[in-house]
Amino acid sequence: MDIETSLRRIFEHIENGDVDKAVRACLRVSRHIKDYFHTAIFLRELIDDKKEITRVLLDDTSHLKEDAQKFLLKTSFEYWLDSRTFEQAPDAPKSEGEKKVLITSVGEFPAELEQCERSIGDLTLPSGLGEYDSAAFTDRHNTQKVNLRLRIRYINTIKSRILNKCLNFAIQVERQLDAQRKTISFLEQAQNEVQNYFKVRSPDVYEKLQKANQLIDSNNKEDLSLMLTQVRRAIKSVADHFFPPVAGSVMCSDGTERQLGDEQYMNRLQEFLAIQSTKSTSSDLLRAELEHLQLFARKLNSIASKGVHADVSLSEAKQGFLGLYMFLYNICNRLEEKSS
Repeated sequence: MDIETSLRRIFEHIENGDVDKAVRACLRVSRHIKDYFHTAIFLRELIDDKKEITRVLLDDTSHLKEDAQKFLLKTSFEYWLDSRTFEQAPDAPKSEGEKKVLITSVGEFPAELEQCERSIGDLTLPSGLGEYDSAAFTDRHNTQKVNLRLRIRYINTIKSRILNKCLNFAIQVERQLDAQRKTISFLEQAQNEVQNYFKVRSPDVYEKLQKANQLIDSNNKEDLSLMLTQVRRAIKSVADHFFPPVAGSVMCSDGTERQLGDEQYMNRLQEFLAIQSTKSTSSDLLRAELEHLQLFARKLNSIASKGVHADVSLSEAKQGFLGLYMFLYNICNRLEEKSS
C-alpha cells in the first residue's frame, strides 16, 4: 500500500466534503499501519452495528491481550459518543439544554440530508382548508420543519467534526512518515558505513553481514533463527578481526586473568574495547560508552545464541540485526576518529 498516495486521496476527499470516502480511506491507512485506536474510531463512524464493530476490530487485534481489546472498544466508544453528542438548540421543541446523540453512520449522511430537504419541501398546506384548520396545519408544519432543519444542522455539524478527525489523522500520519524517513536515512547511512569499513578490512565480517542482510525480509521462523545465528557469527568474526585468539590464560587490562581462545570471542571483544578505552585520550564519557558496548554485545550474543532451530520471534530477529549494526557503527566511528 502506498501510504503517501492514500494520504493525498484523504486530503482530496476532505476538501470535497466527501466524509464517507474520507473515513473509508482513513480506515484503510489506519489498518495498514496497525493504528488500532484510530481503526476502532473510523469503524464506529462507518458501522452502526455494535456486534459487527466488535467482530471486525477483534479480527485485527486478536494478537492483543483481552484487556487491551476491551480498552480499545471502551475508549473508542467514549471518543465516538463525545463527538456525536451536542446540546439541544434553544428553539427545539424539547426542553432547552437536553443533549442529543446522532447515531447515523457517515454512509447514510447524503441520503438523510436529501430526505430532510425533500420532506421540508413537501410540507405545504392542502387547498380548501378553513381558517382554523389552516392555522393548525401551519403550526404543525412549522414544528416539523424546525425538527428537520435541526436534524440537517446536526448532521452537518457531525460531518464537520468527522472531517476534522480525518484531517488530524492524515496530518499525524504524514508527520510520522517524515520522522520515519529521517530514521531510515540514518539507519541506511550507518549500515552503509559499517559495510564499507569491513569490506576493505575484513572480507569475512563483510560476508557474514551480507548473509544476515539476505534474511532480513523473511517471516519464516527458521530463516529468523538463521539470521540470528549469522549475527552471532558476525560478532565472532569481528572479535577475530580486532583481537585474534590467544592460547592460555591472559592477564587482561582490568587485572583479571581470562581465557582468550577461539571460543572465548566475547572475552576477546571485551578486551579489545577495554584496550581502546585505556588508549583513548577522551574523557570518562568514552570509557562509559565502551563499557556499555561490552554489555550490549554480550546481550546481543546471548539473544543470537538461541540456535538455528529455536523459536525466534520477528522482533527478536530484527532487534538482533539492527543491534549488530548499531554496535559495529559505534566501534567503527570510534576507530575512525582515533585514526584521523
